[in-house]
Amino acid sequence: MAAMNAAALAEENRTLKATLAQREARIERLEFDLAQLKKLLFGARSERLATLPDIDQLPLWDEVPEDAPVASPVAFKTVVVQSPAKNQPKRTALPAHLPREIVVLPLSAQDRQCPACGEERPVIGYESSERLDYVPAQLKVVETRREKCACAKCQGQLTTVPAPPQIIEQGIPLPGLLAHLLMAKYGYHLPLYRIEQIFAHQGVPIARTTLCDWVIQSGWQLQPLVERMLALLKQQPVIFSDDTTVAVQDRGKTRETRFWVYAGHSPPIVVYDHTETRAGKHPKAKLEGYSGYLQADAYAGYDQIFAAGKVLEVACWAHARRKFFEIARQTENGKRISAHEALEYIGRLYAIEREAKEQQLDAEGTRKLRQEQARPILAEFKSWLEDRLRQLAPKTPTAQAIGYALKNWPALERYTEDGRLEIDNNRSERAIRPLTIGRKNWLFLGSPKGGQVAATVFSLIQTCKELDLNPEAYLKDVLTRLPTTKQREIDSLLPHNWKPANV
Repeated sequence: MAAMNAAALAEENRTLKATLAQREARIERLEFDLAQLKKLLFGARSERLATLPDIDQLPLWDEVPEDAPVASPVAFKTVVVQSPAKNQPKRTALPAHLPREIVVLPLSAQDRQCPACGEERPVIGYESSERLDYVPAQLKVVETRREKCACAKCQGQLTTVPAPPQIIEQGIPLPGLLAHLLMAKYGYHLPLYRIEQIFAHQGVPIARTTLCDWVIQSGWQLQPLVERMLALLKQQPVIFSDDTTVAVQDRGKTRETRFWVYAGHSPPIVVYDHTETRAGKHPKAKLEGYSGYLQADAYAGYDQIFAAGKVLEVACWAHARRKFFEIARQTENGKRISAHEALEYIGRLYAIEREAKEQQLDAEGTRKLRQEQARPILAEFKSWLEDRLRQLAPKTPTAQAIGYALKNWPALERYTEDGRLEIDNNRSERAIRPLTIGRKNWLFLGSPKGGQVAATVFSLIQTCKELDLNPEAYLKDVLTRLPTTKQREIDSLLPHNWKPANV
C-alpha cells in the first residue's frame, strides 16, 4: 500500500514539474511577445545591443565568468578636446558644373585713395568666396511650329512637317515634365495631391486626375524596358528577393497587396513586381526558366521555385541573427544567455566577410576563405545549437530561434559554396526600403493598375541609383528617345547601357 502511494506521489510530482515547466515556458514566451510589442510601438529599430558603461563592462565577444560582477551605474563626464587647427574640417569645393554668377563689390572712392600719398590705388585682385543659392524650378511652354507650304497654282497641294512622336500623343507634357513627375512621385515619394499643389503655386493648375493619367501612360510605355531587365536578370547566377506589403484602394475599399523585389549585381539590376496576394505562384511565375541561386528569407512560398532543383536556396544570416538579437536585447544588466553566445558565433562569420572585403578578394578568393575559416565555425555552431536545443523547453523564444536556424541550416551554409553569394539578403532588403518610405507618404496605391506602374518606375529609378546615375536625367532622355526606338535597339536604353543622347 505504501509503495503504491509512493509511486502515485512520484507520478504526481513528475506531472506537476512538467506542468510548471510548460507554464514557465509560456510565461517566457508571453513576456518576450510583450517586449516585442513595446519595441514595435516605442523602441528603436537599430540592431545594436546596448553595452554597459565604463571599465566594468566586459567585451561582448569574451567569455563571461559565472561570478563576474555586474557593473554599477557610472556617471558619464563629457571632456572637450581642442583639435589642432590642421585637423579642422575644410569646406568642400562647390561643383564646377554649376552655373556661376559673379557679384563684384567695388571699393569706395575714399578706400581707393592711398592714406600715405593721396594717390588713387589701382585694383590688383579680388578676395573671392563662393556660396550656394537656389533657383526654384520653372515650368516653361515649348511652342512647336511645323512649317507647311502650299502651291499658289495648284489648289489643295499642302505639305506639313510631320509631328514628332511623343510618349503621350496629343498631350501637353514633354519628357522633361513627365520625368520630373515620375521622380517626384516614386523617387521622392510625394503624393499626387502635393505635386498638384506645387504646380498650382507656380501658377499652372493641373488636375490630380490629369497627373494620374500621365503617370499611368508613362509607366505603360516604360514597361518593355523592365521586361527586358528581368530577362537579363534571369541570366545572372544569383538573384536576391524579398517582399513587403502595400495597401491598394479598390472599389472604395483598401486591401493589402504585395510588392516583390528581384535584384542582381552583375550588372546591378533591380526589378519590382506588384501582386494581389503573397501566394508562391507569383515569384514562381516571375522567375520561370531561371536556373541558379536564389537568396531570400525562409518564406514557404519560395519552395515552389526550389522544388524542381534548378534553383538552389540561399538563406539569410541577417534573418537568423535577428531572432537571437531580439531575445538578447530583452535581457537586463548584461546577463549572458544563449542568445548572446549565438550572436558571437554569427559575429565571427561576419568578421570573415569583412576580411574578404578588406582584402578585395575576387569570387574564388572569397570562396576559399570561407571554406578555410567559415566552415569550421559553422560546424561548431551547429553542434552548439543542437546541444543547446536539447536543454531548452519547447516553444520558448530561444528554442524557436534555434529551431529556425537548424531547419534552414543547409540553405544558411550554402553561401560558402560560391564566392558570388552573399552572407545575407541585405541587398534586396535595401531595395525594399524605398517602398516602405514611400507608403508612409502616399499611404496606399490608387488602383491595382497603379501598382504595376509603380513597380515599373521603381525598377528604373532604383536601378539608376545602384549605377550612380541621375534617375531624372535618365527618364527624361529615355522618354524622349523611346517613341522612335526600335524593339531590337531597346537594350541601348537600359540603365546599365544608357548613354545620354548628347554624348
